[in-house]
Amino acid sequence: MDFEFFIVKKIAFSGKKSFSAFIIRIAMVAVVLSVSTMIVAVSFVNGFQTEIRNKVFSFWGHIHILPYSLSRTYNEEGTYRYQPFVENLRTDPAVAHIQPMVVKGGLIKTKDAFDKIVLRGINDEFNWKVFNTYLVKGQPIGGDSATRSKQIIISTTTAKRLKIDLNDKAVIYFPSNNNTTARAFRVSGIYETGIEEFDKDFAITDMGILQDINHWGKDTVTGFEVFLTEKNLFKSRAKAYALLFGNSFISEETYNQWLIDPIDNISKQMSYDIDNLTLEAISIKDLNPGLFDWLNLQTMNELIILILMILVAGINMITTLLILVMERTTMIGILKAIGANDFSIRKLFLFYGLTILIIGVLLGDFIGIGLCLLQQQFHLIQLPQESYYLKYAPIVLDWKAIFAINTGTILLILSALLLPTHLAKRITPIKAIRFN
Repeated sequence: MDFEFFIVKKIAFSGKKSFSAFIIRIAMVAVVLSVSTMIVAVSFVNGFQTEIRNKVFSFWGHIHILPYSLSRTYNEEGTYRYQPFVENLRTDPAVAHIQPMVVKGGLIKTKDAFDKIVLRGINDEFNWKVFNTYLVKGQPIGGDSATRSKQIIISTTTAKRLKIDLNDKAVIYFPSNNNTTARAFRVSGIYETGIEEFDKDFAITDMGILQDINHWGKDTVTGFEVFLTEKNLFKSRAKAYALLFGNSFISEETYNQWLIDPIDNISKQMSYDIDNLTLEAISIKDLNPGLFDWLNLQTMNELIILILMILVAGINMITTLLILVMERTTMIGILKAIGANDFSIRKLFLFYGLTILIIGVLLGDFIGIGLCLLQQQFHLIQLPQESYYLKYAPIVLDWKAIFAINTGTILLILSALLLPTHLAKRITPIKAIRFN
């Protein structure tokens, strides 16, 4: 056993009451709070981004295949439903599901109010298993074609705004260049995703009625929704952190490459693979840029918290080690007098700081992970859904991120501790003994 480690073991937690012992406790508490805060912050931001993205993808799919004129708006142009690429995508292992859709805007009127609405027409290929998780009242659209054409599923937001409920009737007007077509619907279900951008505008109905209103045949649709099997559709946290500093630390070429998410490359490749110059594959991220840009901003908040917590823990540890060096001046002089060199003295105090640091990190892990597990299980922290799209703070524990927090905290603070240990190097045996 190194004599430096032996001395640290004897004096680090001897139980002797002193000012330095009090300072050590403060430093340890600072490390514990910093590590636990970082774990909670990363887990919350990770959970928040994951849950919102999953909501969007489960409602709309990952990629839309649309005519070029429909890439950003809804209009009357359609495309042939039974195209060769559809069957190719069904057999593609990267594609979990593909379904046609018809989208048409109109005005919905009830006894007490009227408002705009966008109808999303679906058929038997629609993935009800996913959508049913958002269905709060009623049942999916079903029955024969005559029954299906009169059913509509609206959001809780629309129901409150128009003051209608399950089984109530509503008339939707579809204006066109020449005249306006009206159709009566019965509310068969009410859904809630919690995402205001979707809930305030969209309703679900049978595809056939919208095809009839557009004077389309059964083989014409607005486009296709593609659901992917791939889970890692966005850049890693390390790349996201690096991009926040611009191209200061990376080349411009690397910076531009990292700006592109994997989902962007998948949609670009799909545009080539469908081999139809009139169609484009566009990710739902590009169809809703505001929402995804807002989610990306949370990464900046997360990084700021990490930097602040590292600084708090680091400053406290440096202060603690300086006080320890001053308090152990006599011990340093005696050790040098009996032959200890400067490197051994510095190593001794680094061991001292490392002991405090490791215990603080482990306790911080215990508290941080424990708080996350409590939130996962009991949803103690509630959120206003109208502002955050979620009813409670979501938590996703990323063990790689927790390992990186532990390793980064220890390495960065240990590097900073080289500065106060340098002070011990300058202490001479004669001055140290006189100091006592």
